[in-house]
Amino acid sequence: MKIEKFIMLCVLLFLTMPRVLSQQIPQFSQYLFNPIYINPAYTGYKEDLFVQSYYRKQWVGLEGSPESFGVSGDVMLDRQNLGIGMVMMGDKLGLQTTQSVYANVAYHLQLGMDSYLSFGTGIGFVNYRMKSEGYSPTVIDDPTLGLGLDNVIYPDFRLGLLYYSNYLFAGISVDQALENILNINNVNLVIAPRRSYSFGFGGFIDASDRILIKPTLFIMNDFFAKRRLDLNLFFMYDEIIGLGLGHRRSFNYFQKDLDGPKNIAFILTAELHITEQLRLGYSYDHPTGGFLNAESHELSLGVLFVSPRSRLRSPRYF
Repeated sequence: MKIEKFIMLCVLLFLTMPRVLSQQIPQFSQYLFNPIYINPAYTGYKEDLFVQSYYRKQWVGLEGSPESFGVSGDVMLDRQNLGIGMVMMGDKLGLQTTQSVYANVAYHLQLGMDSYLSFGTGIGFVNYRMKSEGYSPTVIDDPTLGLGLDNVIYPDFRLGLLYYSNYLFAGISVDQALENILNINNVNLVIAPRRSYSFGFGGFIDASDRILIKPTLFIMNDFFAKRRLDLNLFFMYDEIIGLGLGHRRSFNYFQKDLDGPKNIAFILTAELHITEQLRLGYSYDHPTGGFLNAESHELSLGVLFVSPRSRLRSPRYF
């Protein structure tokens, strides 16, 4: 029944999902709670049917600031050690809107008693649109509007690799892998898809019978703009309540000629397991450098549909 429930849920999500809008590469602070949006190798890692969603409002108070939303569902096919899932994301930035949907597959190879190596891929489509109706530009005859080039759909391909055990994980992923073969000519409107690489690493330390410490590191790089580095230290009490402190900054280690201020922010994250199956997350970003000193807020919700024969491959806080 697990696979039938998953298929029915994905169809329901697709039919009832509002018109949401997405960035090419999702940016959110709770990547530890929602890793499937970045790395398809996480597909099925909870084993049971896992539905998760997030909403992010960036740069609160600034007109036209980014709004992001995502919803996903994934499950493990036990006999095949195969995870399958669907990911839908959206983003709005000013007049620009983007929608994307992916079908994910990941194979989980058991290496030891509690360690696995997962190979994942995501295949989907991205719909970019410039909504210029009703907009009065400050520049008459703006060359980027009204050219009939305001709606583009193009394919996308993702790859991911993940090692995980009960107390350690490390993963790498590639987004926009089709960059070199895509031919999008309306460069006035569309930010051309650019291959991006992400790396995540972390572990779990039992400080006591009731306190768990989780240090993590996350790097995103497209070898064009500045690199993004996130460092986080998360504390969980009794596997129910968690609090985390994070630091994000951009840097241009390989390209010294990139000018401009570094984007620096401090992040406060909270997590609450309302039940063993229901998790709620919140994060607050406070910038201390960069072009904009505006806060960002993010909410996430995860629901785990536990089977009576469940045997989770990793703790529920991972």
